[in-house]
Amino acid sequence: MAREARGQASSSRERPAHLRVVVRPLPKVVFFYLTWLASLVCAIATEADAVPWAGAVWMSAFLFNLLVISFDFNEERSLIVVLLIVVAFLALLYAGALADVGSFVEKLKPVMNATFYWMVFGAFSVIFLFVWLQSRINYWIIEPNEVVHRYGLFPKMKRFPTESLRWDKSVPDLLERLLLGSGTIVLTTPSEKFPIVIDHVLRIDTVDDRIAAVLGVKQVVSTDGSVESRKKYNDREDD
Repeated sequence: MAREARGQASSSRERPAHLRVVVRPLPKVVFFYLTWLASLVCAIATEADAVPWAGAVWMSAFLFNLLVISFDFNEERSLIVVLLIVVAFLALLYAGALADVGSFVEKLKPVMNATFYWMVFGAFSVIFLFVWLQSRINYWIIEPNEVVHRYGLFPKMKRFPTESLRWDKSVPDLLERLLLGSGTIVLTTPSEKFPIVIDHVLRIDTVDDRIAAVLGVKQVVSTDGSVESRKKYNDREDD
């Protein structure tokens, strides 16, 4: 028995990278990267005295980011929003007020100095650094035989068998998908009472394909430490 345990530990360390998938959940603040980049561009432009458009660009990026994190734009809501914009445009055009609205927007010239832009850029840089560090200490590893949740500064681990494991890929927000290709992975296993939800996974399609490839193979570890791969089937549902 002890020999078998040593063999499993050794095989886990030597397992090829293509037989494991690392899934890192991220907070919604990552979608503010547009405001972060806009702050950098506007700071440089303001330092160079190219200021007429800087405030409008920054406010546009910031308001768009607020919209992204405030609402979930699924297919139905996205279609409704597009239709409302079209209806509003046609209504203004019919009423002859489109030029007045355009003139009003053109007169809005928000002005911030370079210090403001640099401070916003610096603040987001620090936040993104901590987000990156958090993603290094809180993540999921999906392997053919088990799912491992690593978390904490001094790593703790929680393990789940992949037998009867079910995973679902969903894209609850089209704008988040557009910005970072992100989505949600939901793991359902008999060993847990509630589904495991991993939010804002970047490159969701690639991650989903890799999970399908990894969970299509079952590793069998013999007492001499050798690893044999066998095909197996897992329940899975795409959105």
